[in-house]
Amino acid sequence: MDLDWLETFLAVVDRGGFTAASEQIHRSQSRVSAHIAALERQLGVRLLDRTRRPATPTAAGEVFARHAREIMVGVGSARAAIAGLRGLDQRSLTLITTPCVGAALFPQVLARVTAERPGVRIELAERNWHDVERRFVTDGAAMAVLPRLDPRTASGLHERVLWREPLQVVVEAGHELAADGGAVTVEQLARFPLLVCRGLGDGASELQRLLTRSGLVAQPRVTADTPLTLTALARAGVGVAVLNAVAVPPLDLTGLAVLELDVPDHPRAVAAYWNDVLLDTDTGRRLHRAVLQTPVPDGAVPIEEVEKAS
Repeated sequence: MDLDWLETFLAVVDRGGFTAASEQIHRSQSRVSAHIAALERQLGVRLLDRTRRPATPTAAGEVFARHAREIMVGVGSARAAIAGLRGLDQRSLTLITTPCVGAALFPQVLARVTAERPGVRIELAERNWHDVERRFVTDGAAMAVLPRLDPRTASGLHERVLWREPLQVVVEAGHELAADGGAVTVEQLARFPLLVCRGLGDGASELQRLLTRSGLVAQPRVTADTPLTLTALARAGVGVAVLNAVAVPPLDLTGLAVLELDVPDHPRAVAAYWNDVLLDTDTGRRLHRAVLQTPVPDGAVPIEEVEKAS
């Protein structure tokens, strides 16, 4: 049984159809169909009910999906362990993060690690991080610090939530939202053209999910990759920027006002991810300690404080 067939089948189950699965795994729709057909021939059962739109797992498909997921997690963990160990043996660390978290957390983390291990080489991978398990395998990543992943995405990896962070609103100093300097409600926010950072993978941003939970619909005017771009757009009057609080302190806020967003909880959690192999070497253990022990960045709420308040 080909592992590609299992990956394809799980993509169809998780994404809810052949078209969405082909986009996720970067294979043609005909190849996706061929993989599913080959798998069904070998097993002698129908795994997907194609009379429904989108296709859904049959009873046999649901049972097989559980086993297929366990197989893929085991294989992925083994590959990631070997790739990560190769990098650690060469004293070369690949760390997966975002531009925001990279700028806020990793200067302190890497100052500590490079002082303790002067010969170590570091690559901070700040792009295409949403397919994190694949990056652990193909890039031999040692660790990741990212907005918290869907549990299915993070299967096979250890997780430690580090902090939560509120959303903040950045507008021109003369904008009507800045008139009284008070917190902005989601209802007020939805009236203006919005500038947001790109969501996780191809998903919605934290703000879009928050608006949906509040029964509001608002499509962003501009979606960008970095907070620096969003604040420049806000300064130019293009719209109202919504940023996670950790992104704000390093920015040039000349001519801008920063306002709190009035929501009952902090929508984004940031977590560290690693494979067991990280702790098999001294360099890996030092990196692990540095990430978990470094104080959270300005704007973040330590997870211990969140848990106390709840």
